Amino acid sequence: MPSFEYEAVTSDGQAIKSVAFGRDLQEVMLSLTQRGMQVSRIENAYAKTDSLHGVQVAPLPTEAELDPALKGEVSRTATVAPPGAIEAVQPPPLERRSPILTNLLGPLVNRVPWKELSFFFRQLGTLIEAGVPMVQTLDTLANQSRDPRLKKVVTEMRQAAESGMPFSAVMQRYPEMFSPLVISLIRAGEQGGFLATACKEVSGYLDQEIEIRNMYRRETFLPKLYLIASIILIAFTNVVLSSIGSTNTLKAPLNDIHTWYWLGPIIIGLFLFFRIGLSFYSIRTAWHAVILKVPYIGKTLHHFAMAKFGRGFGALQRGGVGVSQSIFLAADATGNEFLRSRIYTAVPKLEQGAGIHETLSETGAFSPIVLNMIATGETTGSLDQMLTKVAEFYEDEAKVRARQTANMTGVAVGLLVALYIGYVVITFYQGYRQQMGEQLDNAGNTE
Repeated sequence: MPSFEYEAVTSDGQAIKSVAFGRDLQEVMLSLTQRGMQVSRIENAYAKTDSLHGVQVAPLPTEAELDPALKGEVSRTATVAPPGAIEAVQPPPLERRSPILTNLLGPLVNRVPWKELSFFFRQLGTLIEAGVPMVQTLDTLANQSRDPRLKKVVTEMRQAAESGMPFSAVMQRYPEMFSPLVISLIRAGEQGGFLATACKEVSGYLDQEIEIRNMYRRETFLPKLYLIASIILIAFTNVVLSSIGSTNTLKAPLNDIHTWYWLGPIIIGLFLFFRIGLSFYSIRTAWHAVILKVPYIGKTLHHFAMAKFGRGFGALQRGGVGVSQSIFLAADATGNEFLRSRIYTAVPKLEQGAGIHETLSETGAFSPIVLNMIATGETTGSLDQMLTKVAEFYEDEAKVRARQTANMTGVAVGLLVALYIGYVVITFYQGYRQQMGEQLDNAGNTE
């Protein structure tokens, strides 16, 4: 059986270099990606001193093909084609992507707007569903891509498809562009034979995230506008007061340069944490564990995670994928590294024949509603339908909670801006009264 050398990063961030065996490169790539590995390089394994590398070995004749008159005179030794006669066609190996590019520069400059990604996956699903060959589909999408960063990656996907590799292997090389949830949904579609549906689900997921983000922007737009306007108006007012010789000015913290000595680094640090820090597995897992414990917000995020798990698991089951493999891939679809690591612990037990409900309940990652629906589906044999209903329920509830959170965030930001402006006005009038009092005292002492 052919062997393949590969270098990859495991789901827990550990870099490994090993050899895998399989019938062909595509089978090995599927096996590695299903195990949650981010493959950076893979190629046929061979000895560097092997002079026959690249030479195809002619197959041995079978007994039926041998002429009985020649039987015994035909050598049973393998015949080797002369060098250069027939060269084996090997897919090009995936280039190694440097950690600096993956974890530092990529998150800063290589991110593609979600709107572009949503359009790409929607078109990809439509073309696959229409029966267009994969290479032609990716070539078409690469040519019509408006973002040069996405165009480069889609072109690389097309090259991988030409070599017989799943394009999810290319997606794994760009974590700043494709989230673990997106990669896992595509990988599940490749494994379960519903790639067109998986692409449309990814597009729907991205549209949902865009809608939630736009909702937060709408709810917090006016408070942020008031805050920016207050900074500009206060600066303009101080210029006018100084021009008329007034010593009393509006004292606002955000207009004081000394405030930005400590506020600026905090803002930059938060930006770098969310852009670069969360690209590291250990930091991302710890952050996801903390955010799940935040009141109200954590429960909303858990609902979204359960909905994504239910969608992924149900689709995999309908595609005929085994239970343990379905749970493994559906765990990736949660979009939460902490929950995924907890669900992973159930896979070995399920492979040993343990019950689904009992095993998943031991992980502590699932809500009682999900566990009850899993138990019902396991008993009735309609596990995929039960989990799809759970997904629909949690999606609706999570959307309502997200909308409520956005409204509360808008109110909270508005109150903070009002308090800030009130503080500036009160401080100004206190200074003005103090100045007037000093002028009256000086006038009295003069008389």
